[in-house]
Amino acid sequence: MLLRNTAGLPSLRKRYISLTIFLGLFVASLVAFGYFQTSTIKNAVSKGYEGVLQEQANLEDVRNHLLVINKDINLFLLDPQNENLIKEIDSYTEKSLKSLNQLVNSQHEYHVELEDKVNPIIDYFEKLNREVKRLIEYRLDINKQYPAMAISANEMEGQQDEVNSGFELLIMEIESGSLELKSTELYPLLLKSQTLWSKTISQSRIYMANRLASFTTGILEQQGQSLADMFLVFESNIRRLKALYSKENSFEGTAILDSIQKVSEAWFVNFLEMRVISETGQWRADTVIMRNSVFPLVNEITQGCNDVEAIIKREKQFLDEELSRSDDSFKYLIYGIIALYLIVISSILMSMEWSIFKPIERVTQALRSRAFGMDMPKIETTETEEIARLIEAFVQMDEEVTHRQNALEHQAMHDHLTGLPNRFLLNQRIEYQLLSAERQQGSFVLFVMDLDFFKEINDTLGHASGDKLLIEASERIHKLIRKSDTLARLGGDEFSILLPDMHKLQAGELAEQIIEQIGQPFELNGEKVNVSISIGIVSYPDDGLNAETLLQYADMAMYAAKRKRIGYSRYDSSENIYSKERLTLVGDLIDALENDQFELHYQPQVAAENGRICGAEALLRWQHKEHGYVPPDKIIEMAERLGIIHKLSLYVLRKAIAECRRWHQLGSDVSVSVNLSVRDLANEQLCAKIREYLNEFALDYRYLTVEITESVMMENLALSLGQLKKLNKLGINISIDDFGTGFSSLAYLKRLPVNELKIDKSFIMEIDEDENDQQIVSSTINLGHSLGLKVVAEGVETQQVMDMIKDFGCDQIQGYFISKPLPAKAFRQLLKNASRNVS
Repeated sequence: MLLRNTAGLPSLRKRYISLTIFLGLFVASLVAFGYFQTSTIKNAVSKGYEGVLQEQANLEDVRNHLLVINKDINLFLLDPQNENLIKEIDSYTEKSLKSLNQLVNSQHEYHVELEDKVNPIIDYFEKLNREVKRLIEYRLDINKQYPAMAISANEMEGQQDEVNSGFELLIMEIESGSLELKSTELYPLLLKSQTLWSKTISQSRIYMANRLASFTTGILEQQGQSLADMFLVFESNIRRLKALYSKENSFEGTAILDSIQKVSEAWFVNFLEMRVISETGQWRADTVIMRNSVFPLVNEITQGCNDVEAIIKREKQFLDEELSRSDDSFKYLIYGIIALYLIVISSILMSMEWSIFKPIERVTQALRSRAFGMDMPKIETTETEEIARLIEAFVQMDEEVTHRQNALEHQAMHDHLTGLPNRFLLNQRIEYQLLSAERQQGSFVLFVMDLDFFKEINDTLGHASGDKLLIEASERIHKLIRKSDTLARLGGDEFSILLPDMHKLQAGELAEQIIEQIGQPFELNGEKVNVSISIGIVSYPDDGLNAETLLQYADMAMYAAKRKRIGYSRYDSSENIYSKERLTLVGDLIDALENDQFELHYQPQVAAENGRICGAEALLRWQHKEHGYVPPDKIIEMAERLGIIHKLSLYVLRKAIAECRRWHQLGSDVSVSVNLSVRDLANEQLCAKIREYLNEFALDYRYLTVEITESVMMENLALSLGQLKKLNKLGINISIDDFGTGFSSLAYLKRLPVNELKIDKSFIMEIDEDENDQQIVSSTINLGHSLGLKVVAEGVETQQVMDMIKDFGCDQIQGYFISKPLPAKAFRQLLKNASRNVS
C-alpha cells in the first residue's frame, strides 16, 4: 500500500485547541456574571456546606475503599502469589478506618452526632481485616485451601506408586523367566489387573480435574460411583490372583499381592474421604470464608454506610433549602450555559464522527481482519494529519509483523541446515494426509531413511564435511521426488519422505533410485567418499492408521534394511519386536540356551586345488516347538536385547570347538569357523574363554577361525583391533566375512591382524553373468594374495561359477554347490565318506 504524505494536512489538535479557548473565554464571562449575583448568598452557608461535603467525601472514600478491598480479595483468589494485592488490601483498610475516624470527629454548624453509627462500622472493618488475613493464610497453603487435594497428593500418590511397583515386580518375575507358570490364566489376569489399576488411577485424576472445572457435583457423583465399581472389579481380580499364586512356586508373589490388596484398600478409603469433601461445600476453604465471614461483613459495612449517608443527607437538606433561593436566580444562567454546551458538543461529536471515529473504525476493521488471518482491506485516506499518521503506522506495523511471522513460522517448521521440513511439519502433513486419505478412501506411503556409516565420516573428516554430505544427499533425494511429496529431515542423518496417492508396492522403484543416487561418490574437501542408505517403507492403511504408528513401523523397517544390508525394506509385522510372538520367543530363547536346545549346522569349505574338505563354518539353528525355524539374525537380535549375546556366543564357540575335536578324533584335520558380533568384541572375557575351551577339548588353536564382518569392525575400529590382536597372538585365525560390502579401506585392512578374506556372496552368485562382479572378485583375490592372506569365496552354487573362481586363483570355496549346512551327525558322515574316497 502506498502511504499518503501527511505534510500540509489540517491538524485536529489545532482545531480543538482554538475551539476550547473560545468556549473557555465565553463561559468564563458568563460564570463571572453569575458569581457576582450569587456570592452573597453562598458565603452565608459555605462553612456549613464545606463540613457536609467533607463528611460525604469521607463516606464516599469508605465505600470506594471497600470496593477496592472487595475487588482485591477476588483478584487475590485468582492470583494468590501477587503480594501487591495483599499490601493494597492492608493499605485501603487503614485508609477506611482513618476516614471513619474523621467522620466521628466532624464538627460544623449543622452537624448531627454520628458516633453511634460509625463505631459499629469500625468494628466491622477490623473484623473484616482479620478474616481477610485468615483467607490469605488459607489461600496460600494449598493443603488448607483444597483439603481433598492434600489427601490425593500426600496419601494417594505414594499408594498408587507402591501398587504400580508391585505389579511391575510380578510381571518382571514372569517375563524374565524366573517363574515358570503353571496356570495359563495368571499372566493375562495380572496384566488385566495392572491395566484396570491404571484406569482406576486415571479415573480418580479425571474426578479431581472435573472437581476443579465443574460448578456442580452431578458429574462427580457419577464418576465417583464409576470408580467405586471399577475398584470392586479390581479387588475381585486381586483375590483371584492370590488364589492362582498360591499354586505357583513364586517366592514373593503372594506377599506382593497382599501388599497390593492392603495398599489399594487404603487408597480407596482415602478416595472415599476425598469424595465426601469434594461433593460438599467444604471443597474450597476460601469459599467457606468468603460465604460465612467476608460477604456478611461487607454487607454490614455497606448497610452502616447507608445509615450514615441518610444522616448526612438530612444535614445537606438544610443547606439545600438555604441555597434554593440562590439557585433560582442562578439556574437560568446555567440553563443557557448547558444549552450552549449541548450545541457545541453536538457539533464536536459530528465533527469527530467523520474525522476521527469512522477512520479509526476502518483501522479497527483492518486490525480484526489481520487478527483472523484475512487479507487487510484497503484503508481510505483521511483529511486530518493525526489519523493519516495512525493509518501509516498501522500499515508499517502490519508489514513488519507479517514479515517476522513468516520468518518465525519457517524457522519453526524447517531444518536449519538443509532447509527441509522438520519432524514437526512432517507430522502436520501426515495428519492432513491421514484425513484426506480416509475421506477419499486413498492410500499413501511413508519412507524413513538413514545414511549408513555417517558417523565414521563425521569422525574421520569432521562435522563440517558431515553437514556438507547431509545437504548434498538431501538435494539428490529432492530431485527424485514429486512436487506433491514431502522430504523432511528428522534429525542427525535420518530423513523421511511422505508420498501421497502411492501404494507401498509402487514405492520400491523410488527407493531403488534413491539408493542408486546416494551410492554415487560424494566429494568432501577434495576426497571422494562412498556411502549407502537404508530405507524403511510403510503405507496407509495397510501398516498403520495414525502418524505415530506409521513412523514407528517405518523406523523398524529401516533398521531391518540396515541390519540385513538390503538397501530398503517394507514393514513386516512378523519382525515387529513388540509382537506377541516375539514376547513368547524371548522367554523360550532363555530356556533354549539353558537347556541346550540349539543346534549347530556346518557348511563345508573345500580347497580349490583338490576339492578336499579343509574347514567348515558353524551356523546356529533353532527349531522352535511352536513357531518352527527361527532365523539366526532374529536369534542374535533377541539375545542382544536380552543382554545374553555374550553367553550365546560363548555357547556356540564351545559347541563348535567340541565338535571340531570329534572330527580330529575321526582322523580329519578340519578347522571350524565361528561368527562373532561387535558386542562379542566388547566382551573382556572373550579371549580367556576361547583359550579355556580350546584347552578343555585339547584342540590346537590354529584349527579355530573367528569371522568378523567388515561392517562390524568399522563400527568400533579401535575396539576391534585390540581384541583381534589378542586372538591372533593366541594363534587363532581371523577372517573378514562379507568382504567388499562395508566401508573399510586398504589402510585399515593393512593394520588388522587378518589371516583370511571371505568374499561376499553378492559378488559370487552372478559372477558368470556380470563382468563387474568378475573384476571385483579377481581384484579382491589378487589383493588378498598380495597381502599374504587366504581368500575364501562363499555363495558358490553352480559348476560354472566354481570353475571361474578356481581360474581366478581363489584358495577355498563354500556354497550350496559343495553342500548345504549340515547337522553335526550328517557332517561327520560327510567327513567319513570323504576320507574313504581319498584312501
